[in-house]
Amino acid sequence: MKRAFLCWGTVLILSVSWSCRADAADAFVFEVAVPKFKISIPGMPQIRMELHPLNASQPHLRFLGSAEPYTVAVFTPVAAAGMTPFECASAITRVMAARPDMPPASEVFKTRLNETTFVALYAATLGGAVQLHAHLLSAAGGSHCIEVHASKVALLEDDLASWIDELEKASIEPN
Repeated sequence: MKRAFLCWGTVLILSVSWSCRADAADAFVFEVAVPKFKISIPGMPQIRMELHPLNASQPHLRFLGSAEPYTVAVFTPVAAAGMTPFECASAITRVMAARPDMPPASEVFKTRLNETTFVALYAATLGGAVQLHAHLLSAAGGSHCIEVHASKVALLEDDLASWIDELEKASIEPN
């Protein structure tokens, strides 16, 4: 499994420079008003997002949505004043390492997608399938870190390549 992630990471880096841009109609796009930012994941279908069911007691848990085989959750934890996207990405990946069911850090591929977006990728076995996970990380409003946890259930090996294609142009844009 560890070797697959190293290959996966290499494919992601190489495919960033070789891919074509997805049509805007074939993109998951979601805008948040406070703090103001926009999430775009070309190639992933639009998913209806609703208020996270635990938002009342944990306000950083903001939105949740799913449309098989995808699930998306948006979190906006409060950050120290002026934290950059890189600082937020670093802080979130440190916290992620302590979460239940997270693979060891050596099995999580992390990279920068653009000036404001970082990603942490890993997979977990799920019965006869694999659940692919991507945590898009950034900052917004000088007051919040952003974590968008997207996952996809994959049944075929070819699903891995399409998942990478969907993620390579993903972004979190502070507005």
